[in-house]
Amino acid sequence: IRLIIPLVVEQALTILVGMCDGVMVSSVGEAAISGVSLVDMINNVILVLFAALATGGAVVTSQLLGAQQGEKARQSAGQLVLMSAVLGIAAAALCLVFAKNLMRLFFGSIDDDVMAAGLTYLRITALSFPFIALYNAGAAIFRSVGNSKVSMQVSLLMNGINVVGNAICIFVLKMGVAGVAVPTVVSRCVAAVVILLLAANPK
Repeated sequence: IRLIIPLVVEQALTILVGMCDGVMVSSVGEAAISGVSLVDMINNVILVLFAALATGGAVVTSQLLGAQQGEKARQSAGQLVLMSAVLGIAAAALCLVFAKNLMRLFFGSIDDDVMAAGLTYLRITALSFPFIALYNAGAAIFRSVGNSKVSMQVSLLMNGINVVGNAICIFVLKMGVAGVAVPTVVSRCVAAVVILLLAANPK
């Protein structure tokens, strides 16, 4: 149970980043909250793909560790990080290039102001996909060695940066929809860097 609880909390906190964006952007207007909420559905689908890849990588690495094959386990972890980076970059490129087409595909005809808000949020948050993919890879590496507490702590840090950033960008800088998108990118970038640095630490 001590291993499962941090894992459940971490996964909930990862999804919470998008939920906080939707709640905090409500002060901007109805179109803003509608656009962010719609795009959050697309983002969650992509997050599930990243999580699935990370889980598969964690299983392989755990098996190699259990078989006392440390070198192969390290290679497996490295391959997981590389594959996550490639998938994250591909997903980001797809959303940046085909943002409007994706919005039309998933949601059909929507109001122009909602579309504009959604496109802004999607294009900016798409930049965070490589980072959240790398964060998931790092979290999976810690799970493979039975330490899910570290990834939970990094996820808490990510959410804290996102909430504070949202508050500053929306209420102080008056950035509108971009005010919840930019902190999402920054928070996920910080989380990816921190967890990979921790994973690379021999201790």
